[in-house]
Amino acid sequence: MGLKELIKKDIDKLRADELVIISEQIRLLKRAEPFQIKPRPLKEIRKMTAASKSNWAEAVIKDRQERG
Repeated sequence: MGLKELIKKDIDKLRADELVIISEQIRLLKRAEPFQIKPRPLKEIRKMTAASKSNWAEAVIKDRQERG
């Protein structure tokens, strides 16, 4: 199941007062500036990942499994 389907399923379960909050959040997102990703040099990425204590491969695998 994709992310949109999961979100729609969760929205269907919400109460009216919760839907008002979700609606406000969507309105704020629409007004927000788009996030722009700056490309980083490979050398900088390697330096950042080398300093990390977490297991990035496991995090990526878990994220992909959750997205379906």
